[in-house]
Amino acid sequence: MTDVVWVLRHGQRQDSVTPDWHEVADRVHDPGLTDHGHWQATAAGDRLREVGIEEIYASPFLRAVQTADHVAEALDLPVFLEPGLGEHLNAEWFDAFPEILSREELAGRFERVDRDHDPLLEPTFPEGHHDAEQRIGEAARRVVDGSTADRLLLVGHGATVGGVAAGLVGSTEGVDAPLAGLTEIVRDGEGWRLERSGDTAHLE
Repeated sequence: MTDVVWVLRHGQRQDSVTPDWHEVADRVHDPGLTDHGHWQATAAGDRLREVGIEEIYASPFLRAVQTADHVAEALDLPVFLEPGLGEHLNAEWFDAFPEILSREELAGRFERVDRDHDPLLEPTFPEGHHDAEQRIGEAARRVVDGSTADRLLLVGHGATVGGVAAGLVGSTEGVDAPLAGLTEIVRDGEGWRLERSGDTAHLE
């Protein structure tokens, strides 16, 4: 039974530092990490060596997969892609479901991506903030319910951090989601409690 869930937001994304991103990108809404973002993800992996993570699940957006891959390399674990943990599909940000790489393409790029994991929840476009929070929370509950690991890591976006907290703890109070920040949620009797959120000590 899972007793501890860690949530990691991806590192710095390329479109945040490339002014003409929309003109040069192959997939406008699926940027990868910057060099600094790769460093942040590596630092998170070093930090997570200490906590006994047994399974890693990640949003299929490139920045999250790259972040998860760095951690998986540090922990010598596979990465299970879970679309339910993906970005908030906000119609104000996207005109349609954003184009991302397929599982097969990601597995071809990242050898730690598991090719056989069947998604537990598929998001639909568009969705409001509450819809996204509910979807991510449900995905987190399904991951926890289906896992035999004691300690899990879920890698995603700012929305992922809040959605997982809402889905497990029942509230986003006290949740903070800086880039490459860590949130820890611990089983507490029949429920869950937020142990820490927005932890970036590994980046100092």
